[in-house]
Amino acid sequence: MKTTPSGYARAAEPRTPWAVLLSALAMMLVLCTAGAADAWGRLEAEIAQALTRQMRCAQVDVKLQGDPQKKANPAQMLIRLKQVTGPCLPAETVTVQYTRPVIDLPALRKQKRLNVKSQSAVKIGMLFSQQSLRHEFEQASRRLKVPFTVTALRFTPPHIELEFTVETASLPPKDRKLVERFIRNNRLAGYAAVRLELQGNRVNAIPDKLILNHFLVPKQLVAELKKRMNPVYTIPPIPPFRATLGKVDVMKQYIYLSN
Repeated sequence: MKTTPSGYARAAEPRTPWAVLLSALAMMLVLCTAGAADAWGRLEAEIAQALTRQMRCAQVDVKLQGDPQKKANPAQMLIRLKQVTGPCLPAETVTVQYTRPVIDLPALRKQKRLNVKSQSAVKIGMLFSQQSLRHEFEQASRRLKVPFTVTALRFTPPHIELEFTVETASLPPKDRKLVERFIRNNRLAGYAAVRLELQGNRVNAIPDKLILNHFLVPKQLVAELKKRMNPVYTIPPIPPFRATLGKVDVMKQYIYLSN
């Protein structure tokens, strides 16, 4: 309370209508911002929970942007999955960015699954490490019942460099005949510099250099081996993300697949 020069108390001056209006608008802005974040937060948590049921991964992060009053139609939906172990090749990170997605809210709330009915654009990226690639070689060796061991693996863009051994007694007769001049003691020790190409969801390996038991393999034979071995991997559909991968980049520490 202010005082007069004589020391008597004086009533506070009434606030102007503009001051009152600005204070009210500031309070409304704070409340609306908090309400929007809270509204998106609940939906983000529901989507993350649904993806945890649909994907095998260690962590799911979801970020929504846009008008929270249009819950089924955010302007952007950003999803990041970490340590994905299924249903595809183990990936360190999978990122998905939707522009103007239409989210099926009944499916999300009743069936606990994310279904994006449509979108104006979607970008997907997947990072795979050397460890993931070694795991796939081990799986392929067991699947094909051919003892195949990777002794060294390096990413030297744009190539993947491999040093490997193959026990040739388990090779199919046609494949064994193709490389029999290089076999020593029922064994192949080799080196390969390989590029990767992506066609749809099929990963093809393109050997630019192949050495078997210290002999450089002729290009004609490399071309025949390329026909027989490809595709080396088919990426299964990853629900609920409807995107066809079409680009692969070998980086120093990771392989990056994207659409």
